[in-house]
Amino acid sequence: MKFPRENTSGSAPKKRPDKMSLRYVLPLILFFVIVGVLLIWLNEQVVIIATYILAAALALYGGFLIYSYIRSSVAQRIAGRDLAIGLLLAATGILLALQPSSLDQLLPKIWGLALIFGGFLKIQYGVDEWCVHVKRWWIMLIFAAVSLVIGILSLMGTRVFTADNQNLFIGIFMLCEAALDLVTYFVINGGVKRQNIAKGTPAPAPAPQVSEPAPKPEDTQAP
Repeated sequence: MKFPRENTSGSAPKKRPDKMSLRYVLPLILFFVIVGVLLIWLNEQVVIIATYILAAALALYGGFLIYSYIRSSVAQRIAGRDLAIGLLLAATGILLALQPSSLDQLLPKIWGLALIFGGFLKIQYGVDEWCVHVKRWWIMLIFAAVSLVIGILSLMGTRVFTADNQNLFIGIFMLCEAALDLVTYFVINGGVKRQNIAKGTPAPAPAPQVSEPAPKPEDTQAP
């Protein structure tokens, strides 16, 4: 028979999370909001801006790896691959900066894959809602299906949309996706909170039994 191991470190035991943490949901929501707004506002220019941002990120990270390789010891250089990876990333960043239009067909695919990923997340959210006894958990599966459909449409690109309104529709889809994710966060946490309250509610105590009063001595004397 195994007994739970005592905590001898003196620190308080870690409490298991009992709700969806906002730090896991917020980055994806911000990604959908920022990209969606840029796609609607800047339309065709957003691809060039995103390409320059990606090129700068790759070049900077590649340069950091090259610097790390130069500063590391001989043993660390042999064990690692920082120089090769750094040169590859830096060269990719420079090529993207020289040809910013090279991602015209690729970035819409990335937006579509992000929307499909959001659809898969909503499938998990629907199962999570079912686990915490949310009554209409199946609505999240409908949201998941919508996300998957718009993600597939985004991947199809100009075969579905015209070149002029493709970014506009993808931007609208991403804002809708961010709104759905935010609603999902509050719905799941509300279901978890209700479940925790139901588990922590103590059962009503049984009513105390009223004992009959003992007979008086004079009542028990024989006549």
